[in-house]
Amino acid sequence: MPESSSSQGPTPKTQGRSPPVDPVTSLKRQRNNVAARKYRQKRIDRISELEAELRDIKDERDDLRIRLARQEAEAAALRSMLQMNAGKGAQR
Repeated sequence: MPESSSSQGPTPKTQGRSPPVDPVTSLKRQRNNVAARKYRQKRIDRISELEAELRDIKDERDDLRIRLARQEAEAAALRSMLQMNAGKGAQR
């Protein structure tokens, strides 16, 4: 015999949600929902801060790499000039 629809459990509308048993439970759930929402937003804000800090640090790193390359090129040019001058002095 097929089962009747009333013995199949909760309907889709109420499934996953149970009505608050009393005002205290309702208040606790409401406070928990507020706290969870606040925590999630705080976590999102912290991630955004960290991402911004990461971008800043990467920009600084890139600037330092460029500065280093320029200084290395300058040092190489000065070494070359020094060697040329040292060679001229030995020829005299």
